[in-house]
Amino acid sequence: MAWLWTTGDCWLGCERTGVPVIWLGPVQWDGQHAPFYACEPCLARLKAQALAHFMTWRSAPA
Repeated sequence: MAWLWTTGDCWLGCERTGVPVIWLGPVQWDGQHAPFYACEPCLARLKAQALAHFMTWRSAPA
């Protein structure tokens, strides 16, 4: 699957505007939805946090 980057605003922590971003999915709240975009540095941070979570969960005793 090819990732489709576009120029826009990062909705994650950095809140930069006019940067390359990728759509992560819809944000849904109270019956409404909006597109959720992240820039490459924020996406990398999010991926690292998810990986750390997965590795912690995987190594937890049963």
